[in-house]
Amino acid sequence: MKCINNCWKDENNIEITHSIIHYLFSIDFLLKTSWYARWVDIAKNLSITPWSCSTALKNLIKKWFIYEDTNKFIFLTKLWEEIVEKANYKRNILLNFFKNTLELNDNISNINACNIEHLLSDEVIEAIKKISN
Repeated sequence: MKCINNCWKDENNIEITHSIIHYLFSIDFLLKTSWYARWVDIAKNLSITPWSCSTALKNLIKKWFIYEDTNKFIFLTKLWEEIVEKANYKRNILLNFFKNTLELNDNISNINACNIEHLLSDEVIEAIKKISN
Protein backbone atom coordinates (compact mmCIF):
# COMPACT_ATOMS: atom_id res chain seq x y z
CA MET A 1 0.00 0.00 0.00
CA LYS A 2 1.43 3.35 -1.01
CA CYS A 3 1.54 6.07 1.61
CA ILE A 4 -0.26 9.14 0.30
CA ASN A 5 1.46 12.52 0.66
CA ASN A 6 4.61 11.17 2.30
CA CYS A 7 2.72 10.47 5.52
CA TRP A 8 5.86 9.71 7.54
CA LYS A 9 6.90 13.36 7.28
CA ASP A 10 5.80 16.24 9.51
CA GLU A 11 4.10 19.40 8.25
CA ASN A 12 7.52 20.91 7.50
CA ASN A 13 8.23 18.00 5.11
CA ILE A 14 10.85 16.55 7.45
CA GLU A 15 11.08 12.82 7.97
CA ILE A 16 10.58 11.88 11.62
CA THR A 17 11.57 8.32 12.41
CA HIS A 18 11.21 6.46 15.68
CA SER A 19 14.99 6.53 16.08
CA ILE A 20 15.32 10.25 15.41
CA ILE A 21 12.62 11.17 17.89
CA HIS A 22 14.34 9.09 20.60
CA TYR A 23 17.63 10.92 20.09
CA LEU A 24 15.82 14.23 20.24
CA PHE A 25 13.84 13.22 23.34
CA SER A 26 17.08 12.16 25.00
CA ILE A 27 18.78 15.48 24.23
CA ASP A 28 15.73 17.39 25.46
CA PHE A 29 15.60 15.32 28.66
CA LEU A 30 19.30 15.83 29.38
CA LEU A 31 19.11 19.56 28.72
CA LYS A 32 16.15 19.88 31.10
CA THR A 33 17.59 17.71 33.88
CA SER A 34 21.36 18.26 33.67
CA TRP A 35 21.46 21.56 31.75
CA TYR A 36 23.78 19.96 29.19
CA ALA A 37 23.92 17.07 26.72
CA ARG A 38 27.13 15.50 25.46
CA TRP A 39 27.53 12.58 23.08
CA VAL A 40 28.49 10.22 25.90
CA ASP A 41 25.50 11.31 28.02
CA ILE A 42 23.11 10.74 25.13
CA ALA A 43 24.59 7.28 24.50
CA LYS A 44 24.19 6.35 28.18
CA ASN A 45 20.65 7.70 28.27
CA LEU A 46 19.68 5.63 25.23
CA SER A 47 21.68 2.56 26.36
CA ILE A 48 23.63 2.42 23.11
CA THR A 49 27.32 2.43 22.26
CA PRO A 50 29.10 5.79 21.98
CA TRP A 51 30.12 4.86 18.43
CA SER A 52 26.55 4.34 17.21
CA CYS A 53 25.46 7.48 19.04
CA SER A 54 28.26 9.47 17.44
CA THR A 55 27.27 8.27 13.97
CA ALA A 56 23.62 9.16 14.47
CA LEU A 57 24.37 12.56 15.98
CA LYS A 58 26.69 13.48 13.11
CA ASN A 59 23.81 12.73 10.76
CA LEU A 60 21.42 14.88 12.83
CA ILE A 61 23.94 17.74 12.80
CA LYS A 62 24.21 17.50 8.99
CA LYS A 63 20.41 17.72 8.75
CA TRP A 64 20.33 20.75 11.10
CA PHE A 65 18.20 18.95 13.70
CA ILE A 66 20.81 19.62 16.38
CA TYR A 67 24.01 21.57 16.74
CA GLU A 68 27.18 21.25 18.76
CA ASP A 69 28.81 24.26 20.41
CA THR A 70 32.55 24.88 20.81
CA ASN A 71 32.49 23.06 24.17
CA LYS A 72 31.05 19.91 22.51
CA PHE A 73 27.60 20.34 24.08
CA ILE A 74 24.62 19.29 21.97
CA PHE A 75 21.51 21.43 21.54
CA LEU A 76 18.25 21.15 19.61
CA THR A 77 17.59 23.67 16.89
CA LYS A 78 14.51 25.87 17.45
CA LEU A 79 12.41 23.88 14.95
CA TRP A 80 13.25 20.61 16.66
CA GLU A 81 12.58 22.04 20.12
CA GLU A 82 9.05 22.71 18.89
CA ILE A 83 8.70 19.25 17.32
CA VAL A 84 9.89 17.58 20.55
CA GLU A 85 7.42 19.66 22.59
CA LYS A 86 4.60 18.64 20.25
CA ALA A 87 5.61 14.97 20.42
CA ASN A 88 5.72 15.16 24.24
CA TYR A 89 2.25 16.71 24.25
CA LYS A 90 0.98 13.91 21.99
CA ARG A 91 2.63 11.27 24.17
CA ASN A 92 0.90 12.62 27.28
CA ILE A 93 -2.51 12.62 25.56
CA LEU A 94 -1.95 9.05 24.40
CA LEU A 95 -0.78 7.90 27.84
CA ASN A 96 -3.89 9.36 29.42
CA PHE A 97 -6.10 7.72 26.78
CA PHE A 98 -4.45 4.31 27.06
CA LYS A 99 -4.42 4.27 30.87
CA ASN A 100 -7.70 5.97 31.74
CA THR A 101 -10.00 5.29 28.79
CA LEU A 102 -8.73 1.91 27.61
CA GLU A 103 -7.57 0.94 31.14
CA LEU A 104 -4.28 -0.49 29.92
CA ASN A 105 -1.39 -0.95 32.32
CA ASP A 106 1.50 1.52 32.50
CA ASN A 107 3.92 -0.67 30.56
CA ILE A 108 1.58 -1.28 27.61
CA SER A 109 0.53 2.38 27.64
CA ASN A 110 4.12 3.62 27.59
CA ILE A 111 5.25 1.26 24.85
CA ASN A 112 2.35 2.12 22.56
CA ALA A 113 2.47 5.86 23.18
CA CYS A 114 6.20 5.75 22.44
CA ASN A 115 5.62 3.88 19.19
CA ILE A 116 3.12 6.31 17.72
CA GLU A 117 3.36 9.77 19.33
CA HIS A 118 5.43 11.22 16.50
CA LEU A 119 3.23 9.73 13.77
CA LEU A 120 -0.26 10.92 14.68
CA SER A 121 -1.66 14.16 13.30
CA ASP A 122 -2.77 17.01 15.52
CA GLU A 123 -6.39 16.32 14.53
CA VAL A 124 -6.21 12.70 15.68
CA ILE A 125 -4.59 13.70 18.98
CA GLU A 126 -7.26 16.34 19.66
CA ALA A 127 -10.02 13.79 18.88
CA ILE A 128 -8.40 11.31 21.29
CA LYS A 129 -8.11 14.07 23.89
CA LYS A 130 -11.86 14.81 23.57
CA ILE A 131 -12.96 11.24 24.17
CA SER A 132 -10.50 10.61 26.98
CA ASN A 133 -11.75 13.47 29.17
